[in-house]
Amino acid sequence: MTNPDNHSLERFAESVLRDLPPRRAPASLEARVFAELERRAAKPWWQSGFSQWPAIVRMVFLLTCVVTGSLAVRATDWLFGRSASTLSGIESDLSPAAASVKATVSTFSFIAHSIPSVWIYGALAVMALMYVVLFGIGAAAYRTVYANR
Repeated sequence: MTNPDNHSLERFAESVLRDLPPRRAPASLEARVFAELERRAAKPWWQSGFSQWPAIVRMVFLLTCVVTGSLAVRATDWLFGRSASTLSGIESDLSPAAASVKATVSTFSFIAHSIPSVWIYGALAVMALMYVVLFGIGAAAYRTVYANR
């Protein structure tokens, strides 16, 4: 329910503001912005984001990550597996830590397997419901705040 006088005042203010000449940024701000742009352009590639790296370097990095991951998986297999007898000196040094980790893993595995699946599905359903409710509250708040604009 807007007043016709408000529309004419709004149009008048808009026309006055459009007729104003564009303002220049202060010289100090302009110099700082250009200096920052030059500094960012002069940065070496390894100090910029991953998407700015050369393609070959990104591929080598990803390949290194895959190799490191597979070595980590093999190391856990060596640490917890039965075929660790080749390096018995290292095995004897790590056996107390490995036994502790195995006991912790088996305890958590027992706890996880003793939870009924209905409880897990119920918890997932409650989390999904909470997400939907949060989304609805956000949408209602948005409409309340920005409905009249």
